[in-house]
Amino acid sequence: MATTVPTLDVPRFSLAERERRWGKVRELMDREGIDVIIAPSNTGGRDGLQANVRYLTGIGVNSSPVAAIFPRHGEVTALTGPVPYPEYWLGFQDWVTDIRAKFFSEGDAIIERLRELSVDRGRIGIAGLADVPRMPDGIVPYGLYMKIRQAFPHAELVNATYLMDEARFVKGEEEIAFLARAVELVEGTIETMIQEARPGVPENVVYARMLAYMVENGAELPTMILWAAGSPQPPTNAFMPTKRTLQAGDIITSEVEAHWGGYVGQVTLTGAIGRVPPEYAEMYQIQQDIIDRAYERFRPGVLIDELLRIGEEATQGTPYQSRMIMHSRGLGNDAPIAVFGTRDERIRNWRIEENAVFVIKPVVMTDAWVRSVSWGGSVIGDSRPATGAESGASTVCWGDSVVATPSGARRLGKRPRNFIEIG
Repeated sequence: MATTVPTLDVPRFSLAERERRWGKVRELMDREGIDVIIAPSNTGGRDGLQANVRYLTGIGVNSSPVAAIFPRHGEVTALTGPVPYPEYWLGFQDWVTDIRAKFFSEGDAIIERLRELSVDRGRIGIAGLADVPRMPDGIVPYGLYMKIRQAFPHAELVNATYLMDEARFVKGEEEIAFLARAVELVEGTIETMIQEARPGVPENVVYARMLAYMVENGAELPTMILWAAGSPQPPTNAFMPTKRTLQAGDIITSEVEAHWGGYVGQVTLTGAIGRVPPEYAEMYQIQQDIIDRAYERFRPGVLIDELLRIGEEATQGTPYQSRMIMHSRGLGNDAPIAVFGTRDERIRNWRIEENAVFVIKPVVMTDAWVRSVSWGGSVIGDSRPATGAESGASTVCWGDSVVATPSGARRLGKRPRNFIEIG
């Protein structure tokens, strides 16, 4: 007698969304002559490096090691770890039924499935082989690559990263709805921060309350809350707070993400324990002007390079500098990404398309901040080593997740675009 698999109470996409995605990916595979795509497991980047797997299968949460084998013709296969068992994933989604548990033997399981697909002399695409956003050297283990190479000496192995970037770039309506829910969770998390942050409260306690809000409201883990607080302002955010107690006059900066069904909403904020200092108020007004200009230009057809110049245009004649940070939003490690510049010409010449989703978060900063911080020199146009924190090293940033439309950016968030004053 067949076992009935209970449907789990988790966010899920429709079969129509599956067909939209699979059709797009297979269309690109036809164009590139790729017979099968392998998306190996890699739970780094707070599950962002699992993005291709989850995009194709709907499977994965909280660093579950899952791989996908996606043929141009035939059944899609998901390879999971022994925990949870395959029936769990059958209740988690209804896109893929060929789910195989591997016990620390992903390479062998991939080769077994490839042999079933008879791709001995085919063209095998490996997603993540190179040119991954934030990881340009790739995320595929050398041992796995060599195991596939040796098992299929007559097959052609190619990088499928760009193909998957292209497939994932324009979002479907269901994806946008998931991202909107993720941003809603972020905004609730920010409200929790505003309620909990007071002089004398340890930073890690505020952080814990923020995480608790997310989990209680259905968000997935792991997630990212970049955080910094202090007076003078710390030069950059960190990935975890300390047990330091908040003080009156502290400047707080944070990038808050929440995951809903794998989709990652983000909001970036600047705030203060108390009143906003006059210099910060002036910088914030300039930053919001840059946001307005960027939102106006964020339309189908505009190049990333055009958007990157907006901050420098807006700060001419002021005592401040500005650089743009913007990157695609989706399942985590999404292309393209531009942080104070771009890695290569491909990103500079990337055109925005309708229903692409980005977080746009220009940074306005003092010259002292530029001297205090080094992200590799050329990224902010100054190859000198950082001098360390100095007086007047200040920066502000605000950003929301937005959708590209013919009339400009449409915000997914609803909170006021204000410099947050707490207490």
